[in-house]
Amino acid sequence: MDRYDVAVIGAGPAGSMAAKYAALSGAHTVLLEEHSSIGWPLKCAGLLGNKALEESELPMGKFVLRGLKGARVFSPNTNISFKAKSYKAWVVDRKLFDRALTLEAVKKGAELRLNSPAREFRRENDGCVLTVSDGEQIKADVVISAEGVRARIARNAGIVPVKKILSGAQVEAPFFLEDPEKVEVHFGPAPGLFAWVVPTTNDAARIGLCASDNGCGYLRAFLQKDIIRKRLLGSPVGLVVGGLPMGPPVATVTDRFLAVGDACGQVKPTSGGGIYPGLVCAKIAGSVAASAYKEGDCSAERLREYDKLWRARLGKELEIGMRVNRLLNRMNQTELDEAFSFLARKPELLKAIEEHGDIDRPSILMARMLPYVGLDGIKLAKLLRHALG
Repeated sequence: MDRYDVAVIGAGPAGSMAAKYAALSGAHTVLLEEHSSIGWPLKCAGLLGNKALEESELPMGKFVLRGLKGARVFSPNTNISFKAKSYKAWVVDRKLFDRALTLEAVKKGAELRLNSPAREFRRENDGCVLTVSDGEQIKADVVISAEGVRARIARNAGIVPVKKILSGAQVEAPFFLEDPEKVEVHFGPAPGLFAWVVPTTNDAARIGLCASDNGCGYLRAFLQKDIIRKRLLGSPVGLVVGGLPMGPPVATVTDRFLAVGDACGQVKPTSGGGIYPGLVCAKIAGSVAASAYKEGDCSAERLREYDKLWRARLGKELEIGMRVNRLLNRMNQTELDEAFSFLARKPELLKAIEEHGDIDRPSILMARMLPYVGLDGIKLAKLLRHALG
């Protein structure tokens, strides 16, 4: 039986970053990936904000397909548009991005094992034992789950489920784009979150949505809407589906065990993006796991340092995001149109969005917008209070 200080399950962005930081902190680290290659299966729109790219600690590389400067945001019967002077987000090839992150973890000393899904987990007095697919057993002082939304090992280890899981579906297709430097966001096609059109080239895009359930069904209907159907230049060339976890549990640690990323709902409820919060939390998870091993104390009480640190960084942002998500899901079409019409009448608000828009930290943008709301915002505030119940 091979012995490690830290074992990380899952070589996605969060898992690779956790393994990198555990290794950097001096822990003998293994990174277990269930598939035969990194970056598969694809379950993401692949849109990164500037802060996410910064947190990745990767230089601009071949994984960046294009930059985006703005957005066109649709309610059922109206829309607003804005565009900054500089790039606010980046469309990436997730396979190449994930592989670059894993390569960095390996360079820093983590051992990568492909085709090694964790099948069973148990605790012993001197560590945890993971059984992988071929029956091989691996022992580690601390285990970090970066399994993704299913998080079966995390649940077995005592990490309770996230508050809710949305159903996501996305296709890539040749597509007419009015402005290839703008992402489209469509509110209303499905309950749950929103639909999107993310340009990948000047004449192709990723088109998807997240819904409370039946993401594929809602996506089929969305693709038939005139605003999408008339701009399709050919058949979709690929379909990806997956779950989007939202709302972290009260605790993301148990004895000798931490969860990070999708495995514990560290996802932005406003946009569905999980890479930025996952990377932030993974650095903390890897560092804390390594420190706990070195100190000889891998109890839940010791590992709660991870909980405290990541919540200090992102807890408020995720909590505000859940409130905004609930608000949007309680608003009917008329209320959505009214809110968007209010924004359209306020050019100074759109300018604030252009200057301060940040898909990774939307609460900062909200604070920047408040001074421009004015007395007309009283009506909007009443509308929001109604939507929040």
